[in-house]
Amino acid sequence: MKVAIVDDEALERRALCKMINDHLPDVEVVAEGANGREAIDIAKQYCPDVMLIDIKMPGLDGLQAIEAIRQDGLDIEFIIVSAFDLFDYAKQAMRFGVKEYVLKPSRKEEILSALERVSQEIAVKRQHEERNRQLHEQIRRLQTFVENEWLSVLMTEDVPAEEWERWKELLPFSLAVGMFIVLQFPDPAKSDEWKSWASEQLEEQAPARYLIGRMASGRLPVLFFQSPDDAELAWKSAIQTLALDLTRRFSSRYGAALYIGLGSPVSRLDQLRLSYYEALSAARYYAEQQKAQVGFPPAEAMRVGRAAERDQQLFEALRLGDIEQARFVCRTYIDELTSSFPLLSAARKAEETFIWMGRLLAELGIRYGRIVSFASCRSAAQLKRAALDELDRIAADLEVWRQQHAHGKLGKAKEYIDRRYAEPLTLEEVAEQAGMSPYYFSKLFKEQFGITFIDYVTNVRIERAKEALARTDLSLKEICFSIGYNDPNYFSRVFKKQTGLSPSEYRKKVQAR
Repeated sequence: MKVAIVDDEALERRALCKMINDHLPDVEVVAEGANGREAIDIAKQYCPDVMLIDIKMPGLDGLQAIEAIRQDGLDIEFIIVSAFDLFDYAKQAMRFGVKEYVLKPSRKEEILSALERVSQEIAVKRQHEERNRQLHEQIRRLQTFVENEWLSVLMTEDVPAEEWERWKELLPFSLAVGMFIVLQFPDPAKSDEWKSWASEQLEEQAPARYLIGRMASGRLPVLFFQSPDDAELAWKSAIQTLALDLTRRFSSRYGAALYIGLGSPVSRLDQLRLSYYEALSAARYYAEQQKAQVGFPPAEAMRVGRAAERDQQLFEALRLGDIEQARFVCRTYIDELTSSFPLLSAARKAEETFIWMGRLLAELGIRYGRIVSFASCRSAAQLKRAALDELDRIAADLEVWRQQHAHGKLGKAKEYIDRRYAEPLTLEEVAEQAGMSPYYFSKLFKEQFGITFIDYVTNVRIERAKEALARTDLSLKEICFSIGYNDPNYFSRVFKKQTGLSPSEYRKKVQAR
């Protein structure tokens, strides 16, 4: 702990300094001063934890100095050491938050006791501040996680209409208008660099609030939005102007082309997915055509975009093991193709979809080769049967992969939790250890083990607590901290909810056996 001494009597300063040096080895006297002006300068320069200060000094007195230091917002505790035992002084000192008021001549025991009391208060205060800092950081990470996962769900899954009201309650913002853009970068291998650049640019220029999604295949989705109480914005022109400026800046810095697709502004949560797919379709279209770098999707791009969305739905249903949904999407798709195109063209388009799925399977480490050529099908019914047969083969391969994937990576995730349960674990952190997205990890974990990530962490901690209660004499507070909880009261509530007994009741029960 750092201490400063301010007193116009040099002898008093030397006496106080000697007391501290002789009896408080953990306390360091960092500066001395002789008047209120010097007290202010010392506070700014040295930022001591505690200042011992006299009241009556030439020029600016001690109380005036304390007031000025408080106004500067410096976090310093004060102990007044004064020969004046006056109620008015004491009352004013209390108003400034002075912790101790010691009368001269200063007795060693009084000074040391006052410093020890203030030191203990500072230690408690810092522990509280650190807990608050950790809590705020966890809340910030949780909010970022919720926002990112919400965007991922929004862009990849069909959300039932009744779910939107629940989303509104969970999201840390309300939405009056929203609009997606998708940035198509030139080299997916530099995803981290591109995302960092985009984050810097948007922080500087964004005309509305925004959320940045996950980079995938060199594409970065960004949702711009406004709440009902925000000022009006000319959405299309404002976002288009921003996008054009981003492409110019990117080209100037990296000497390469950045393409940006724009989606339509929408006023409902359940319409945002459409805005995203418009932006995605536009980004793909302009990157392929290379005639313009920014724009809304033309009709041709929207047709491609709808096909891409359907392909994504088909593969996502397969990956998650929902074979019935996958077969439904596949049947609907083949029906659309055979009713809109000649049989040979429909077969070629179906082959494109399965070739694309084969590439995705290869990325997962699954070797896949089609047995039947769709071009050899002689009727729409035969094409549909061939497509469904291929779909079943892919589903079987994916099921094997899912089991291996879950057994290996999820097993390692469980081991990680079992080792690190005493730390403030988050779903995001453990998912990263498993090499999965938090959303996907959460789904697979529940499917594989029949329990949510949070419930599993809680179970591990409570089991360790039960062992400590039965086999050690540690206090409840010590056990609470040893298993990863910061609040003994919260720990007791969780323990009782899990076991039906309070920690004290459980200890008495097991030790009475």
